[in-house]
Amino acid sequence: MILVLFDIDGTLISTDGAGMRAFHRALQETFDIRIENQLIRPDGKTDPLILREILEQNHLDDRLCSDSQQEMFSCYLEFLEDEIAKIMKSGRIQILPGVSTFLKALSSESDFALGLATGNLEGGARIKLKNAGLNGFFHFGGFGSDSEDRTELTRIAILRGMHHASPGVVDGAFVIGDTPFDVMHGRNAGAFTIAVASGGYGIDELRACGPDLVLPDLIPAESIMSFMRTRM
Repeated sequence: MILVLFDIDGTLISTDGAGMRAFHRALQETFDIRIENQLIRPDGKTDPLILREILEQNHLDDRLCSDSQQEMFSCYLEFLEDEIAKIMKSGRIQILPGVSTFLKALSSESDFALGLATGNLEGGARIKLKNAGLNGFFHFGGFGSDSEDRTELTRIAILRGMHHASPGVVDGAFVIGDTPFDVMHGRNAGAFTIAVASGGYGIDELRACGPDLVLPDLIPAESIMSFMRTRM
């Protein structure tokens, strides 16, 4: 069996910035930080790392502890539900090209198992995927709530995938994402990597990171699945 682990934002869906709007609202609620301009580039990073970097930028890293982080992320998930509800009304949540067909094709084949390897908290990941109608495709994964380190959460996703596949044998894993971080951490975790230029990075930027395959989008499903099978 082949594990196929997906990033979410910029790979599967676009939520028109709802996640960062919710994050900024939670920062103001918890730490009294008002974000006027984006201080860091969040693409490919875990939610705990984004929080740490923003607090460091604001010289407030001494206020980060398990209690303040828990309060922050509890607020964030509430605000995320609200922000996602707003964009659902205006139709601004977007399933990216080829994704629905690709997920259906993978799910129809017994030699693939679909999971997540995402910097989102698990609660945030499920909120986004539920509203996009994609949650049911993913039964395991590694999340930002598992580890701040993306390599570690990808390893966790692979271990959970092996447990999910049991008693079947897992032949290998692919990480599919839209940033250099997905490629780097997927490779560090022992997975093959597919980079898709559907987010904030172009084909040339992604190719420079050395993924096993670079694509403009997840079309056509059959050729991508054939490529993955040839690597096993």
